This record gives sequence, C-alpha cells and structure tokens, in this order.
Amino acid sequence: MQNEDLKDKVYIVTGANSGIGYEAARNFARRGATVALVCRDAGRGAKALQAIQAEVPAVEPLLYLADFSSLRSVAELSQRLLSDFDRIDVLCNNAGAAFGKRSLTDEGFERTLVTNHLSGFLLTQNLIPRMLETGRASPVRIVFSSSLGHTNSPIDFDDLGLAQGYTTLKAYGRTKLMNLLLARELHRRYSDQNLVASAFHPGTVRTAIWGKGGWLASLLGLGLAPFMISSEKGADTLVWLASDPESLQAAGRYYFRRQPERVARFATDAAAQQLWDVSEALIEPYR
Repeated sequence: MQNEDLKDKVYIVTGANSGIGYEAARNFARRGATVALVCRDAGRGAKALQAIQAEVPAVEPLLYLADFSSLRSVAELSQRLLSDFDRIDVLCNNAGAAFGKRSLTDEGFERTLVTNHLSGFLLTQNLIPRMLETGRASPVRIVFSSSLGHTNSPIDFDDLGLAQGYTTLKAYGRTKLMNLLLARELHRRYSDQNLVASAFHPGTVRTAIWGKGGWLASLLGLGLAPFMISSEKGADTLVWLASDPESLQAAGRYYFRRQPERVARFATDAAAQQLWDVSEALIEPYR
C-alpha cells in the first residue's frame, strides 16, 4: 500500500471498526494522518482504536460513535466532526450493511436504504462546505465503497424502500448503485472546486457482512469463500483513491483493483441527478 506522508491531513472513515474500513484507517494512521474512526458499536470501536494506537503510538486516532440506521444520529455526528476539525481532507463513505428481512427504522425508512445510502449522503452534504474550504489549498476527496452488486437492479424511484419485491441482494445492490451514482454527481457539481469523488468495488472480501444478510447471503458467502480476499487486500483501492496523487484523475469514476471499471447500463447521469434531488428532499428534516 501507499507510503506517502499524510501528516496534517484529516481523514474520516465510516464503518471503521472492522473489514476494509479498519484496514484503511490503520493505513492512514501509519502514514501520519489524523484519523476519525466512525463506528456504531462502542466496544468494537474502542478495540479498533486501541489496536491502531498500539501499532502507531505517535498518532492519536479518534473514535466517533454513530448509528447509520438513524439520520438523527448521523446529523449529530456531523456536528461533532465540524466542531472538532477546522479542516477535512478525505471522507471515506464505507459504512454499510445487508439485512435478511425488510424492516423500517424508527424514522420510517427501509433499513438498507438509510444505512447504506441516506446516512452517507447526509454526512457528505453536511461536511462538504468544510471540505470545500480545505480544498482551496489542496485537493479533497470523497470515496464511496460500492460493489459489483450495483449491477443487480436499476433504481425504482417509485419504490426506493422496496415495499414490493424485497430481497437482500436487490436491496443491497441498489444502495451500492446509489453510492456509485453519488460519486458521479459529486464530480459533476464540485470538480471545479478541487473536490475529487470516486467509487470502487473492493472485490469479494472475507468480512462479517456475509453472515448478516439472511440465508441467501450466507449461502453465497460459503460458495465464494475459497475465492475471498483479505480485508487488507480489499482496502487497497480505497486507500489508493483516498491518498495517492495518481488517483486525483479518478473523479466521478468507478474502480476495481485501481483500474476504471465498466458500470451497469442503468448507472446513468440522469439517474445520478434524480437520485441526488430525491435524496436531498428525504434528508432535509435532519440537516
């Protein structure tokens, strides 16, 4: 992985207590960045923080707790981050989950939609003004952890919450499509202000998500187990997009193994703009 010095830069990594989020946060900390680990579970977050501190005692990563199935929780997270950091160089929108059954959050959203898409969009919207200020001096970056699963299904804007025909893979895949589309729309809106947005597919990574998406995801995980890669390898493209000078040309693109990857035919500019507008209206009460 990259060795460029990241001293004086602030990195925010969501879903940082395990998997590729943890490995990316660990890499950034080793290279001198100030890293904010955003985690849902206090115990697992503290364990991840302690592991990084033990490996890199010269830096002091910070732990922030937030539940990405709650827009109120993410709004509170945004305010804490803006209060604590006068600059934000990189936001890694990595938090995500898969659910075996359709359910609604306390705020009335389908759980996959809010956890994998709306919460990341809300956090991004709230942090963008600070990032654009930082970008006056040097490029800033927003990276989305997407997936090959984005090819599963186009977005049905009349049924974002999949009230009809819910399956774990469809719900997960559609939100991964949304991640990819947000990167494209961020590029369209902000590339002239030194903001680089991109998305990537990490590969088939050996993580806990395969056991949390119901029987079909578990079965698929068992079948793919011999071909799975480590979290560290899965994090490689994330780290590259978030820190390498060469990847500054990646704006608005979707990557796999550091190379531009083809996207589904329904991942269009029109869909990206419509998704942005619809999502803005949904998160407005929580901004």
